[in-house]
Amino acid sequence: MLASAQTDKPGCKEVEPAYMNRMPGFYLQNCEFSEYKDIEFFYHGLDGNSVRVRKAGEYRRLSYSKDKNETRKFSGDQIRLNYANAITKIKGKSLSNKNTFFTYSNNGNVVFMSIDDAVDSDDQGFLITIIEEKSMKQDIIMTMQEAIENEGKATIYGILFDVAKSTIKPESDIALKQIADYLNKFPEVKIIIVGHTDITGSFQNNITLSKERAESIKTYLITKGKIDKSRLQSDGVGPLCPVSTNSTDDGRKLNRRVEIVKL
Repeated sequence: MLASAQTDKPGCKEVEPAYMNRMPGFYLQNCEFSEYKDIEFFYHGLDGNSVRVRKAGEYRRLSYSKDKNETRKFSGDQIRLNYANAITKIKGKSLSNKNTFFTYSNNGNVVFMSIDDAVDSDDQGFLITIIEEKSMKQDIIMTMQEAIENEGKATIYGILFDVAKSTIKPESDIALKQIADYLNKFPEVKIIIVGHTDITGSFQNNITLSKERAESIKTYLITKGKIDKSRLQSDGVGPLCPVSTNSTDDGRKLNRRVEIVKL
């Protein structure tokens, strides 16, 4: 007599993307979901070299286990190739030489997906992690005026850059407008824009990057915010002034910031 089929953990079916089915005979043993999370992916690229890349957005983590009644024997290679073929069919692509990391598009958003633990000849379970790039909804609001009056500075987290670059992303406009609005409201105020990084990478590169990002913000405020350049200075201190631990993703995320200091 067959045992009862094993079923998804309550609530996990809703976490699984509606556009993606699953391997037959597998159920969701566990899952995680966050509206926004910043994570680091690790994989081997098409050339075999190790790659680490950070992505942020809507987060899903799906842990699949094989039902004990399933008689088919799926290898890890078979599971990974199934996902690779399906993603290629929708014009996505595999970025890994072992089909463990992919990118594709969903509703105009760029999606990154990894597969872990699909390696055995009769695989009993595997893990899928998905980041769909989306801007974080800002729920906590403190005006720059309040922050600067209380602390002499304001910490800004909504100014975004590509990894290791100083080009400002378009979704940074809201945070940059907040700075420009404050400076236009108080035309006598002068500020220094200070860039901060986490500890990832070389010290000197982080110092240089933080300075370049602060300078990019200064240029934005002059050209688009119409702020007189005599009111603005910029500098960067790299990882020298952390506000949290650099040992966790969440801590490093807090350390990557811009501060506006009143002169």
